[in-house]
Order: sequence, then C-alpha cells, then structure tokens
Amino acid sequence: MLIKKSFPYQDKEWLNSKYNNDKLSISQINKLCDVTTIYYWLKKFKILRRSDSEAVHLRKVNHCKLPEEAINWINGELLGDGCLISRSLHSARFLYTSKHLEYCQYVSDKLKVFGILRVGKITKRYGDGWVSYSCTSLSYEELYPMYKQWYPKGKKITPKDIKLTPVTCRQWHIGDGCLIKPKKGNPYITLATNGFSIVDVEWLKKQLIKIGFKVIRQPSNILRISSYSIKDFIKYIGECPVKCYQYKFDFIKL
Repeated sequence: MLIKKSFPYQDKEWLNSKYNNDKLSISQINKLCDVTTIYYWLKKFKILRRSDSEAVHLRKVNHCKLPEEAINWINGELLGDGCLISRSLHSARFLYTSKHLEYCQYVSDKLKVFGILRVGKITKRYGDGWVSYSCTSLSYEELYPMYKQWYPKGKKITPKDIKLTPVTCRQWHIGDGCLIKPKKGNPYITLATNGFSIVDVEWLKKQLIKIGFKVIRQPSNILRISSYSIKDFIKYIGECPVKCYQYKFDFIKL
C-alpha cells in the first residue's frame, strides 16, 4: 500500500504559525519548504494575506530595544520639542530640532545607545536671524506604540500613563523649561506647556505636585514651579548632560 507523504506546509496550524506568528513571507516559506505552492495553500486554508504595506514593512523593518530608561528619556523629549512621525501603520521615527548643535548631537548619540540610528547627517537650517539643527532617526517598529500613545488622533497629547521620573523631568526641563529671575521677587521655573490642552497641563501639574513640588498652572497654560521648589526640582532631575543648557540648572548663581 502506497502511503501518501505529508509536508509541513499542508498543515494549516503550521502554515499559519509561520506566516502570522513568525512573520515569514510567502517566498521565505517557499524557500524553507523547497516549493513554489505556498500561496495556493494559504488560499486553500483561507489564511488572510497581509496587506502590501505590511509586507513592505516586514521586508524593511528596523528593530531596537526600548528598556524603561529609553522610554523615560524619550517621553521627556516628547514633553518638550521632540516629536514622533509615522508614515505607515507599523513604524515611526523620532525627530528633534534644536538651536544648539551640541544638543542635537547629544540626542543623536543617546538614541544610538538605544539602538535607534540616525538618517544621514544632522542638518543645519537658516532663517531670519536664526539657525537650527535637526536630526531624524530611521523608522522603527518599537517606536510605533509610542507614536499611537502620544498622537492618538494625529495631534500630540500628554498620555496619562507616562511617569515623571527624574530622567523624564530632566529632558522636559532642558527642552521646555526656563529658569527666570524677575527684577522683583524670587527666581522660579516655568515649563512651556501651552502647546498642550488645559486638561493635559492640569494632569502634569498634579503629577509634579505628587512628587512634592509646589506648582501652579498660569492663565497662559504654562506651568510654574515655585521658588520654594527650585532646589528640590534641580536635585530631583540631576545634572545637565550638556554644556549648552547648563544655565537652566545654575539656580544657585542667580
């Protein structure tokens, strides 16, 4: 009696696992099984084929590791001038623009530590009396969940599940913080949160108060850290990692 030979791709569970769990392409499974009939078997088993955009993404996808340190750092940059951009449903890239080349290089180097590489060189732009520097990362699959978190409807918000860790607050202060010494009265710190909604800013205020700082939201929708909390705030966020923004940390010299 002739026994019919069975091949792994003729098993629906096996084929579905390779295609949807392992994310192998049709051509990769064909090569793995030394056949040219995988498309036929996908149709036979009614396994839904992935879209063209997802297929392109899987062929060109970049990956990085985002430990808690990286997430906290990126969240701090996003509270300030950093942004995430996505042109697909599967990945996103990080973009930062600064008036200081030193800081833009710092951002690029820090992202590289997290496995997020830069596209090309840092670019320099001139305007009417100003100069800026920009760096953009490659697109990474792991950045897409953060993009959805921060831009759920295409507009930047403050996610209500981020943590204001020392690193997060330090990068936020570097990007949008300002150490002010008025002609009369004591110095204080402001955080330029006016780009966010009042609801978002009120949430941020409450988180800072929970940490132990005295904070108010000004009518302009900017957060103001009381002079009574400056020392504690600077101690909490730690040392400035770059020289160009050291002045934001030198409250003692005021």
